[in-house]
Amino acid sequence: MVALVSVAPLVPWAWRNVHTMHRLELLAPRYANEEDEFVPAGFNRWMKTWIADYASVEEIYWPVPGDTVDADKLPTRAFDSQEQRQETEQLLADYNQMLHITPALDARFAALAAQRIRQAPLRYYVWLPLLRVADMWLRPRTETLPSDTRWWEFNDDVKHSITAVGFGVLNLAYAGAALLAVVSSMSRKLGIRRPAPDLGLRYTGLLAGFVLLRSAFLLTLENPEPRYTLECYPVVIVCAAAYIAHITSRTRQSDSRF
Repeated sequence: MVALVSVAPLVPWAWRNVHTMHRLELLAPRYANEEDEFVPAGFNRWMKTWIADYASVEEIYWPVPGDTVDADKLPTRAFDSQEQRQETEQLLADYNQMLHITPALDARFAALAAQRIRQAPLRYYVWLPLLRVADMWLRPRTETLPSDTRWWEFNDDVKHSITAVGFGVLNLAYAGAALLAVVSSMSRKLGIRRPAPDLGLRYTGLLAGFVLLRSAFLLTLENPEPRYTLECYPVVIVCAAAYIAHITSRTRQSDSRF
């Protein structure tokens, strides 16, 4: 039933695409581009060889195309050598002259990306995707707050930076409580005898599966934006509430014995 309800809305969209564009396309294009619109795949691939945090999305990813890019904003992990730094700065300087990525410039970004991937494939395929997902889940949501994107530097407004840290800790508490609820519930169903909130194995698997699948999809993105995890927070809140209710109930039972 869930699969049917999920797929049904795609049918008229797919029919429209076959009728209008004469090809089967079940979903919108990844970059929401027009059929004949150029997508700078080389630039995007280069971004994935180093980007790990939302600050770089605002400072490097979003300005392209149309705005200048400050090469000084690049983190040190964007270069593997001094020669690579010079090549990267030259590429960005060439872009800043046009404020547009041509196919020729995109090919140069693609060549640089391929070089970096060959030098460190695990970084590209494993460590950076995991860091991006962790950033989406755990960083303070400065895109919706007055805090500076670089909240950890405490430069412009200490008050807002402290607020960002506070919200980050609160977010971590929600995620931690939800994780404890899922792990405890599943371990109880697997026969590990310990007090735990009983979410029901079927529902625990369904909720955890949704979050895991969503996170797996986010591994493929080059722009770690925290808003992409918001769809998971109803699950996080339900599981966290179950864990907090369980702990509260145990505390009351302990108090009643005395």
